[in-house]
Order: sequence, then C-alpha cells, then structure tokens
Amino acid sequence: MRKFITLLFVLFISAGIANAQGLEEKLQKVGPDYAKLYMQPLVDALGTNMNSNYFYDAYVPFDKKVPIGFNVGIRFRFMNTFMSSDDQKFNFSYADSIAVGGGYAKGTYRAQDAPTAIGDKTEAIGKFYDQNGNYVPGQDITLIGGAFKTTSVPFFIPEITFGTLYGTDGSISFLPKIKISDVGSLSYFGFTLRHNISHYFPKSPVDIAVQGGYQGLSFTEPDNNDLWKSGNFFINGQVSKTYKILTGYAALQYENFKADFSYNYLHSNGTKTPVKVTVDGNNNFRFVIGGTVKVGFFAFNLDANIGKRFAISSGINFIIL
Repeated sequence: MRKFITLLFVLFISAGIANAQGLEEKLQKVGPDYAKLYMQPLVDALGTNMNSNYFYDAYVPFDKKVPIGFNVGIRFRFMNTFMSSDDQKFNFSYADSIAVGGGYAKGTYRAQDAPTAIGDKTEAIGKFYDQNGNYVPGQDITLIGGAFKTTSVPFFIPEITFGTLYGTDGSISFLPKIKISDVGSLSYFGFTLRHNISHYFPKSPVDIAVQGGYQGLSFTEPDNNDLWKSGNFFINGQVSKTYKILTGYAALQYENFKADFSYNYLHSNGTKTPVKVTVDGNNNFRFVIGGTVKVGFFAFNLDANIGKRFAISSGINFIIL
C-alpha cells in the first residue's frame, strides 16, 4: 500500500515539480526582488492547496464510558486552486545606470507585464528610461519567461487517519525523500489533530470540532541544494450535520504558508552569488462549505474554499479498521 500511495503522489505532482529544474535555471538569471514577485502566484496557489480538505465532517467519536477507541483510515486529498490572468504577469523596475559617451547616465529599467512563474513562457524585456522618463533604445535586457503557463494549479496528498482518544483524532502523511528521475528529490511531512467540541454541549443540533495541523514540503536538487522548502500551519472551527448518507459541513479557518527558495544568481561575468528568497502566501483566512456522501466504510467529499484565492477540493476516504 505504501508503494501504491507513493506512486500516486509522485505521478500526480511530479509533472509540476519536475519543472523545478527549468525553474531554477530561470531564477539564476534574476535577483531576489524579481524572484519574489515572479514566484508569488505559485506560492499562493500551493499554499491554498496544501491548506485545503483536511476534513469531511465535524464528527469525532466520543463515549464517556469508552473514552479510547481505535480506527484507522486512508484519505486521498485532491485540491485545485484557480488563478486569474492578473496572476500571470507583474510589473518590475529598478534603478540602474548605462555607459554613455565615456560616462554613465542614471535611469530606471522597467519590465511591463513580465510573466510570473505561471505566466507566458515568452521572456520579459527590460527597457531603460532616463531620469526624464524617456526610453533609451539599444539598452534592452532579456529577463525570463514563465515556467508553466496555467491558471489552474492542482495538488494531491495521501493521508492516514487515526483515532480516537477522549474525543480527539488525527492524521499523518509522510513520504521520505524520493528521487524523481534525474531532476532531484522530493520529501513531505504533515500531521493534524482534531477535538470534539459538541460533546461539551449535549443538546447541540450539529457536530462541532476544532482542528489544527502542519505540513512541510521540500525539493532538493541533485547537488543537494534545497531549491524549495515550504511549511504551512492552520487552525479551524468546523460544524456539520448528517442526514442518513449525506453530510453538510462548513468551517472558518486561519492559515499561513511560507516558502524559501535557494539558488545561485549568475552574473554576466560568470560569477555566482548565493540567493535565498522567502515568499509568504497571501491567503490567511478562508470559509469552507461542502458535502459528503458516506456509504459503509467509504466517504466522498467535495467542497469550496473561499478566501483571497478560490479552490475546489475533494477527498476519497476509506475507514479500514
């Protein structure tokens, strides 16, 4: 089963992660300020994905007479964050000077509608403008294009669920460092804990729970450079109501996501400067609303995640013990 889950995980996301090799080659051509704006939409999308679909109802078993129970399940979580055309481009400028007639003239390089990591693959062009705002021809510089043009960023995470202890259950997802062809290696770890709140309110008409967790993802190049290291934390409050095989649920969630990128900036003279860029995801709060169909040991859920970014997520859940 572990090999099967690992294979699913790799097949689903390696197509995107494998682009990290091309991504690194692009980042090596730009400095940290440019790289941060370039990577922001991709970080936003992955952060939104990784903080999605942690639950499919708010029910956590609790029995005062038998406070410790045992159950184990497997979840396959699928997420997709939708981006806009505005996320595919950005504007960038920086002060510089050019050689003119044996001296130097100060001005500004500007890149208009430069592609982000999820933008058009056509390389951006930086144009030089003097201090009066006049374009100076013949001084254009070539920057970088997008790594993969898309407005839809999918993700997949397998998970093992377990419980319960005094109305508390949890989950864990873990993959040791696995090699993806000759591109590099990927590792992942995550966990959640959730507690039953509704048992403190015996007359509550709905199930209530609180949940929190952490996940970390890293991509390491063949030379052992950690091109990408990210971590996310979340905490939410959940409610749900079940009628026969159908469950409706909702949640309010606080979250954060941070990604660190490390690469070598290649100067025009061939020298290298180590660069580390930290990008914070821009989604901190979301509202979740969804539904679940349960049949025996099987449950399928689908929900909408509404925050600064919009995502659809679903899960296939099997309770095996």
